[in-house]
Amino acid sequence: MLAFLLAPITFLLVTIYAPAMSIKSLKDGKITKDDVHWLAFWVAWSVLNGLETATFGLFFLIPFYAEAKFAVLVYMLFFDGAKAVFEKAIDPLLVKLLDHIPAEYIEKLEQDPKAFIMEVAHIGKAFAVQKANDMKEKANAAKESSASEGKNKKSKGK
Repeated sequence: MLAFLLAPITFLLVTIYAPAMSIKSLKDGKITKDDVHWLAFWVAWSVLNGLETATFGLFFLIPFYAEAKFAVLVYMLFFDGAKAVFEKAIDPLLVKLLDHIPAEYIEKLEQDPKAFIMEVAHIGKAFAVQKANDMKEKANAAKESSASEGKNKKSKGK
């Protein structure tokens, strides 16, 4: 209902206020509570936006979702809610997720992220090429099968 009013305010808070405060926090040269706050905010905000993207924006079909999202944004920005959201929601899910990822992958990712991503991309590409070849073979087999059935029907019709 109020989404049309809250959207521009959300945009300004996330694109101007939060980055300005993050930059200020980074430039002071010390690790402070402020640094933890802004890091937690960006992680939580990224996760929320990632979920929205992964669900193709279906969250916005939930009544008052935009208003609830705005309330969460204000809570995270101004009431130290980002750390609470991270500690109570994101971190426990991350721990469960990491339990299912082999330790060697996590180690490789931490040691050399670029090499790890290139390796995973290569594996993904090989998988996609294999699946494409399998699909081509099935399509060709189906074509040949339908062509031979067509010839059989013509010869029976004579």
